[in-house]
Amino acid sequence: MFHSERVEMRGERLLSSIELCFVGSAEDTFESALKEQMKIHEGVTLVDLLKFLYQSALGPFHLFEMMDEARLKEWIRKNLEGVKPSDGPLMEKLYGGEWVRLNFGPYKKKFGNDYQRMCELFGEAKNMKHGRPSDYKSLLKKLLRALSTGKIRPKTDEPKMLLLFQSFLKEYERKDYPPVHHSEKYMRKNASDYLVMPCTIVNKLTP
Repeated sequence: MFHSERVEMRGERLLSSIELCFVGSAEDTFESALKEQMKIHEGVTLVDLLKFLYQSALGPFHLFEMMDEARLKEWIRKNLEGVKPSDGPLMEKLYGGEWVRLNFGPYKKKFGNDYQRMCELFGEAKNMKHGRPSDYKSLLKKLLRALSTGKIRPKTDEPKMLLLFQSFLKEYERKDYPPVHHSEKYMRKNASDYLVMPCTIVNKLTP
């Protein structure tokens, strides 16, 4: 069972402080997705890749568990009103083709504070098929393999990185794989105000 509440785990702070890079060419679509994350975002850490994979496999369903419809609508309204209009991509694809990240800044530039429209689009997620925990676990194994083979590695020398991540994953499994937050490094360098949406919204927001 996947938790809806925020749970911090030992090693998470350290893992979220170590920036990563991708080395060499991507061998498959999974590695291509990791490489793309480090290309379009700065300061990516393992915690940020965990969040990317969590959202790719499991979508935003934990938000429905945390908040009822009224609270979700108010949360979306406040977050949209609190960001500045910005350039950049309106949406970012997640791995697997089921979900996208809808970026608040570019959305606001195009649609203003139309949170009602965003809420209606987000409501479509309720009709999406729930991802399976086994799907997420499978992606975590691939992420561990990418680290162990050196495809992704720290930008600075961190000889115990693999052992640290292996230890983290054991605790992460014991706690039923709760959602994680983006690292502070990532949030300082990237626009991280977004909402995970079904990929079906793409044609409804673009010409």
